[in-house]
Amino acid sequence: MKFDNQLRYGVSILAAYRGDMPLHTWLKNYFREHKQMGSRDRRLIGNMVYGFYRPGRALPDLPVEERILAGLFLCQEEASDFLQYFKPVWNEHASSSQQEKIALFRQTYPDFDPEAIFPWKGELSEGVDLPAFNLSFLQQPDLFLRIRPGHQDAVMDKLKDQGIDYAFLPPFTVRLPNGSKAEEWFVIDKEVVIQDYSSQRTASFLQAVRGEKAFPHKPTVWDACAASGGKSLLMHDSNPPVDLTVSDIRESILRNLQERFRKAGIRDYRSFVADLGGKTGVAEGGDLSQRGGVGYDLVIADVPCSGSGTWARTPEELYFFDEKKIREYRDRQRKILSNLVSAVKPGGHFVYITCSVFREENEEQVNFILGNSDLKLEKMELLKGYGLRADTLFAARFAG
Repeated sequence: MKFDNQLRYGVSILAAYRGDMPLHTWLKNYFREHKQMGSRDRRLIGNMVYGFYRPGRALPDLPVEERILAGLFLCQEEASDFLQYFKPVWNEHASSSQQEKIALFRQTYPDFDPEAIFPWKGELSEGVDLPAFNLSFLQQPDLFLRIRPGHQDAVMDKLKDQGIDYAFLPPFTVRLPNGSKAEEWFVIDKEVVIQDYSSQRTASFLQAVRGEKAFPHKPTVWDACAASGGKSLLMHDSNPPVDLTVSDIRESILRNLQERFRKAGIRDYRSFVADLGGKTGVAEGGDLSQRGGVGYDLVIADVPCSGSGTWARTPEELYFFDEKKIREYRDRQRKILSNLVSAVKPGGHFVYITCSVFREENEEQVNFILGNSDLKLEKMELLKGYGLRADTLFAARFAG
């Protein structure tokens, strides 16, 4: 029977995957090698595998096959022929509320405790609603777009003309069901930017260069851990013109950023490679002071982190995470911060951002900055996304 074969495929994938690369990349490679699978098979098997990881640490002793079925039941919101074949009673309640489904599931597995999905509650940042946070892992987050300046009318017209199911969150956010083919409807990075809602909300921290004082020059901004440039794009679109510098640890990362900037129409900026997590923060071709790494009106440190606030999108990372990595990220972040805090001009600003829910990467790093610089904390916030089908981020802004 085809459903038995599909289940065997799911089991074989889970036996082979070890979490050493993003699951979506691994699955893409796997399906490329198994071309006999049609699009429906790939979609179902992908859902099976992701469903296996979504309950995190809450079902440690369940056989693989049963955990796959449990994940599908707890995480999907619609009935399916696959679940009907194996678990007809569960399938009848596939559209029930999350709490109703958990209650039904406990009739078979009374030891299931949703609060065990994320087991590191003692490590959480202040203000996390642990029950709500745990339950968020049983839902695939939505897809969020940020409409770029000057394109709102065109984007809204396209949404209406295509009959697309969406919600508009003022001032510039569009929420779509996950899996929506935004790239087929819009020119990505020109009309819209694919960016999580909580990440978009950091715009209020990046406005340290707008409206607070008159600059005799374009404000100088250094996005020091720029990655693909999402925060730079956000800052560029929500502020007056700035003198922008970007850096990251590898040239290949900056090449991706440069291509994205080209599509976005951003041409006036500088970039350089810098290992800010090293002992001295050495940049390629010289130290930071030689490459203009001092004296900025705004320094943005969106640092490498555990990514724990995004694990509802990548539940395999929750499943494979080793707690000792929290301290490893903390120590790396402190090396980066030690190389950045002196780059803020007197009267300038420093913005620290993570996509983590761990206290050691968030509030404790704020205390580290305050204890190792003359910067003063202006505000900090855990940008909670778990009740919005979005990621959770942390941001803090300091004044020099």
